[in-house]
Amino acid sequence: MPFESLHIDALALDLGGVLVRVDHGRFCRGLAALGAGSPEEVQAAVFGSDLEPGYDTGRLTSREFYREVRERLGLSLPYSRFRDLWSDVFDPMEGMAEAVARLARRHPLFLVSNTNPWHFRYLKARYPLLAHFRRFILSYRIGSRKPEEGFYRALLQAVGGPAGRCLFVDDKPPFVAAARAHGFRAWRFTGPKEFCRRLSRHNLW
Repeated sequence: MPFESLHIDALALDLGGVLVRVDHGRFCRGLAALGAGSPEEVQAAVFGSDLEPGYDTGRLTSREFYREVRERLGLSLPYSRFRDLWSDVFDPMEGMAEAVARLARRHPLFLVSNTNPWHFRYLKARYPLLAHFRRFILSYRIGSRKPEEGFYRALLQAVGGPAGRCLFVDDKPPFVAAARAHGFRAWRFTGPKEFCRRLSRHNLW
């Protein structure tokens, strides 16, 4: 493919599925093993209901989220044990720590994530690559999550420049499409190798 420089002032990178791997099934299997039903039933109760969106947008506190999940699934589980199971769903995305460090030498980086207090606290304590980011645009802090308009407005305000000068990177096609609809340049992340190839192709590092 021909070389083509891309002129941007900032990069906005998603967290789960881009910077780290995430497996919510691990949490579902953990609760199922404790008597909460099948992993599919846990998935439906937590991720197929209003619970995860409520927690991700700050409408539910951590205590309220814990209580609601426990009550809906009929679980007797200590708060700290539930928090640990909920949080331990991440693994490193190979090559992304190095890619982020390299990008940060040339561009301001913004983290854009649908997340919640427990997940973000867990990741920030264990993944040093987050230290390279200038600002964190987090759904639970701003009360809006991708692909809602409020999320992209918050990102634009944080970047402080034209949307077209910010490259938005996410693994979910609807979130990429929404970013483009709001004027951002946007790529779908399909893996570290392809991402790094695109960065080189467009002279972004």
